[in-house]
Amino acid sequence: MKIDIYTSIKNGNKNISVPKGTKIDSISFPFDLDPDLLTLSPFRTRLEVVTGKVHSALDQDDVIKQIEEKGYAVHSAKNIIDLGAKKDTASTDAS
Repeated sequence: MKIDIYTSIKNGNKNISVPKGTKIDSISFPFDLDPDLLTLSPFRTRLEVVTGKVHSALDQDDVIKQIEEKGYAVHSAKNIIDLGAKKDTASTDAS
């Protein structure tokens, strides 16, 4: 299944995904939808999600299940990259 992901403008850890090409404003969301998800920005289009496959930033099985049940999925998507800083030995004064 290919999906389009939208990210909350208010909280970048909250996302809504829909089947590829779905006009998000055509979906009837529940009255109690998290208010952070009422203002969105497109994040990623045509991402392939596959049942049973591990993805570093989201639970693909959960996203697929929600889309099949409701037509959309509410989820987080976070990929953390830790960068280590190296001491620059070339600029050390050897005098």
